[in-house]
Amino acid sequence: MEKAEDFKVGDWVRVKASVSSPKYGWEDVTRSSIGIVHSLDEDGDMGLAFCFRSKPFSCSVTDMEKVSPFEVGDEIHIMSSVTEPRLGWSRETSATTGKIARIDMDGTLNVKVAGRSTFWKVAPGDAERLSGFEVGDWVRLKPTLGIRPSYDWHGIGKDSFAVVHSLSDTGYLELAGCFRKGRWMTHYTEVEKVPSLKVGQHVHFRAGLTEPRWGWRGASPDSHGVIIGVHADGEVRVAFSGLSAPWRGDPADLEKEEIFEVGDWAKVKSDLVEPRNGWRSVRPGSVGVVQGIAYENEGDIGERTFLIGFCGEQERWLGLPHELERVKPFSVGQQVRIKSSVKQPRFGWSGHTHCSIGTITTIDADGRLRVYTSSGTQKAWMLDPAEVEVVEEQPICIGDWVRVKSSVPTPTHQWGEVTHKSIGVVQKIDEDGDLWVAFCFLERLWVSKPSEMERVRPFNIGDRVRVKRSVVTPRWGWGMETYASRGVISGVDADGKLRIKFAWREGRLWVGDPADVEFDSDVS
Repeated sequence: MEKAEDFKVGDWVRVKASVSSPKYGWEDVTRSSIGIVHSLDEDGDMGLAFCFRSKPFSCSVTDMEKVSPFEVGDEIHIMSSVTEPRLGWSRETSATTGKIARIDMDGTLNVKVAGRSTFWKVAPGDAERLSGFEVGDWVRLKPTLGIRPSYDWHGIGKDSFAVVHSLSDTGYLELAGCFRKGRWMTHYTEVEKVPSLKVGQHVHFRAGLTEPRWGWRGASPDSHGVIIGVHADGEVRVAFSGLSAPWRGDPADLEKEEIFEVGDWAKVKSDLVEPRNGWRSVRPGSVGVVQGIAYENEGDIGERTFLIGFCGEQERWLGLPHELERVKPFSVGQQVRIKSSVKQPRFGWSGHTHCSIGTITTIDADGRLRVYTSSGTQKAWMLDPAEVEVVEEQPICIGDWVRVKSSVPTPTHQWGEVTHKSIGVVQKIDEDGDLWVAFCFLERLWVSKPSEMERVRPFNIGDRVRVKRSVVTPRWGWGMETYASRGVISGVDADGKLRIKFAWREGRLWVGDPADVEFDSDVS
């Protein structure tokens, strides 16, 4: 008999082929239906969420088996065996393909289709993954592949690159590689995409390379060059300084070199020990703006040096490509604050604290930020870009735990049984952006506007909790518990319902509403 602990809330499942009928019957579920575990009971039953049902489907854990979940970004189409999709065609056809943009808590796949303004909703039991590969993609064996590939790579290492030459309807890819003659087949599940090298890119030999596939032939480990040719099998031609002819190479022996343009933002690598041109007052992690590019030998592409302007520095700092890394640029209008790791800002606090959030009003050519805040002095607060972080409010997503903001007197879609204290879990987001929230005391989802809700800390298995002192009677009663009872969460349903093991309690777990309990801060 399969044990309940083999499953957890959130697992993707379907009825086993060996089961003639689930414990409580089929209802509207079929063998091809795929659902998500919504709840697990102590008696061995489970509740499943299916995208075509408004209520959970009850069955025994022994009726079900796990299936591989779909993921955001997967490219899918309707299986050829499906004549009428569970959620309808919605003006699409069996030839339609798209990428999953969002997945609801009941498994509904929200698919982005080219030329369509709204998501195409597809039941997971009707969908089939496509390989996601195209002719010309560069691939390599997945590093986690613990079994022998379905087709032999002739002992080639997992770092070797190949190019997709053709695709088959069965999921097999025909590959070509510069490291062997002819082409060979492999299944798309055994490989992963890698960035391709392109003409014009600057490259150097990867760290730790003992010898290139066809020898050094005049190049050296510290050589830098530019790709001037790429063959259909991935073989590259590189122009190296000091060599009169293009250098033939295996792309697996090379690495793309970061190239900056004037105006790009750059950061000195945190693990840099000693830069070639010295530190001066620059330090690892310093952030500046590229103000120029210099060549030590005229026309020598292998000896580029970038002139970086750092705020507060009179002279520009000279940095080599391997000493720098690209950073996302700051822009006027962004909100920023001092990083918690910074004890004393370079240009002082100016009456502010770590909690102060300001808006960038001006950015100097050397990257210095001038920030306006409603507190502190009237003058702009000057900040070093290496010491700040952008404050971005993330939108509420599926799976977030939420409650109605205290500032909202009445939600747009009314209260129903929900109150300001109620805590729920977002199950889906519709085309209008409304949130569909599950509360453990409601049979149907409750709808609200995102602006009316706020995130709260989620409860997780293992958290230590107690009943709030402000609760007169818990939603499903006290049982044998009191305000003094301390417990550990043993289960969390998809709608937020908590199953708690209280100390010295024998028998069944205590079932509670998340709004009735709080984290036990007295635990040392």
